[in-house]
Amino acid sequence: MQNMFKNVHSKRFLLTYLGLVALLLLFFLSMSQEQQPFESPAEPGAMLTMFEPNLEIPQFLAHNADNSVFTNDALVGKWSFIFFTSADCYDCEAIFKVLANLKAGLANRAVQIVLVDRSGLQASELLAVSQSHDLTAQVITVAAAATDKNSLPAFFTRSRAFAHQDLGYAVFLVNPKAKLTARFQAPFTSVLIRQSFIQIRAEYASKG
Repeated sequence: MQNMFKNVHSKRFLLTYLGLVALLLLFFLSMSQEQQPFESPAEPGAMLTMFEPNLEIPQFLAHNADNSVFTNDALVGKWSFIFFTSADCYDCEAIFKVLANLKAGLANRAVQIVLVDRSGLQASELLAVSQSHDLTAQVITVAAAATDKNSLPAFFTRSRAFAHQDLGYAVFLVNPKAKLTARFQAPFTSVLIRQSFIQIRAEYASKG
């Protein structure tokens, strides 16, 4: 009889012990999962920064590939995606492809892509590069005046959430009032940018 009671107690003890071990394992697993940082740059919330209120872009003078003048007025009445490119931009090819897919997906005359050179390339040279990626864009070079060449990139640099990141990894969205509305930080896809843009445009329209 005593042996039987001992066996019962031993089994209960073993079951209790195993249950406690299982609970401890579950606890430690849940703790380790909570401590791991969630990194998902492809999610809209991770790549998108909104500027509220929208920011006034400083006056600038630039020229496009046919040497026509391009100023702030060229941004009025359209949604503009602005990308600062340079000769030493390693990821420009990938971003050009994203912008080309974005433009094709939107297929809207009220949306324009604006490429701003910041490395001394001629607008015609940059146009040839963009066209090689099937990207239809306004390609501009900022006038030689130091105030224009420095103030425009400086404005967009100050406007970003992460000051240490390079302009070559961000696409900026300017609304039809020529005000900076949002920044998309690479890595991104044309689909995610388009989805975010459609929502931003709808909210803009609802405000009148």
